[in-house]
Parts: sequence; C-alpha cells; structure tokens
Amino acid sequence: MFFIKKLIESLLFPPGIIIFAFLLITLLYFAILTRKKTKPAGRIFLLIPLISLISAICIYLFSIQPVSNILLIPLETSYPVPSSKIIKKPSAIVVLSSGAFNRHTLGGDTFNRLFEGFKLYKEYRVPLIVSGGRAVSTFSLAKAMKNVLVSIGVDKRYVITEDKSDDTYQNALYVLKICQKKDFSRIILVTSAYHMPRAMLLFNRIKYIDKTGNFKNIKIIPYPADFKTDMHYNTYSYFPQLGYLSISSEALHEYVGYVYYSIKERI
Repeated sequence: MFFIKKLIESLLFPPGIIIFAFLLITLLYFAILTRKKTKPAGRIFLLIPLISLISAICIYLFSIQPVSNILLIPLETSYPVPSSKIIKKPSAIVVLSSGAFNRHTLGGDTFNRLFEGFKLYKEYRVPLIVSGGRAVSTFSLAKAMKNVLVSIGVDKRYVITEDKSDDTYQNALYVLKICQKKDFSRIILVTSAYHMPRAMLLFNRIKYIDKTGNFKNIKIIPYPADFKTDMHYNTYSYFPQLGYLSISSEALHEYVGYVYYSIKERI
C-alpha cells in the first residue's frame, strides 16, 4: 500500500506530473499522426514530440537519486573534511551564505554551513566571518546569519558581517580584504561540499592576481559541509522527486559557474 501511495504521489506532484504531461503530448501527437488521413503540416511539427520526449527523459533523469549523485560526487569529493592536526590554530572561521527565507529563517544550505561554522567556533573560539549580500534577497544574508548565531549563544563581538557580495567571487574578494585588515593569517573556509571546489578556486585566484601581495600570506583551510550524496539506494530512489531535481540543479549550477568564471578569466 505504501508503495502505491509513493507511486501515485510521484506521478501527481512535480516533477512527476510534468514528466507525465510531456509523455502525454508525445503519445497524443503520434496517435494523431497514425490516423490514415492525417499528415504532418511540416517537418518542424515533427520536432514537437521529439522535444517533449527528450524533456521528459531529462527531467526524469535529473529527478532521481543515482543521477544527482553522479553529478555531485566529483564536486563533493574534491576536498575532505580536515582533521584538527591540519586546522591547528585558526585565526578566523569564514562561512559563505547560500540563501534565506527571511531575516530569521535561513535556507537549508546556509543553515547547514552555519551550523558547521558554529561547531568550529565552539571548538576554537575565534571570530566568525559570515559572508552574503542581497543578490537574491531583500535583506542582508550576512546579517540574517549573524542574528541566528547570536540567538544560539555566540557573542556578537565574535561575528563579523560581510554583506556587500553578490556572488562567490565577491565573497572571496571582500572576505580576504577583511582578513587582511584584521590580520587573520589562517582561516577556515566553510561552505557546502559541492560548492567548495569553486570557492577555493576563487579564493586562491584572488590571492594570486592581487598585485599588492596583501592576501598571499593568508592560509585557507577548506572545511566542506552540507554533504548531499547518499549512496544507499532502494526502489524509491528511482521515483522522480523534487528534492533530487533541486540537488541536480545545484550541481549543474556549479558546473555552469566554472564556465562563467572561465569566460570572465577569473579562473
């Protein structure tokens, strides 16, 4: 009974209903074409069922767990979680934002990153730099992160907000400026595991291209958080689910980010 319930849900709710709609368009189109007196108005109309079928297949694949894992694994395995021996004595902890619902409720990725940053703060008792502007929000993500940290017991004097950045490149630029000003020479960089490769490339790139040399002595220790891959599969792993589609979209966003920054000659 539970299996039937999950199957019906996967068909009635997105992305299943969208996949079903594209398949229905394809089947109806071919059903019309198979009638004896019906002929396609032109070759262009033959693209309609083809596009619908390809769309259905793509949405299905991106919506299942195995494919989302395939996209994420190269990103999430780039940097392991460092041991305390590697971290040693950090000067500060940097947490990059991802999104928030409002000033008091952070998005899942941001909250997971911030939680790891909070645990590191409890262990090392060094300043926390929270980075995030208003790129996709009507409020400062960094200030929202600070509000959460203060509400769970972090001394507000230990929280430094960087709220001018709109993307990862600006995260790196403005955070490194803060580190240079505060004389932080050894920082722990906390972000989602899938986002860490691009974040590290940009942080290191800015250190390299900076002509003043102010950033070159800053050691960056990657601390991946918010892991999303799960290699335990069952029947339901192959049902289209919005959560897996969202994860696939995040992974694709990272790959597109590499292309974007390559074009901008920032990587």
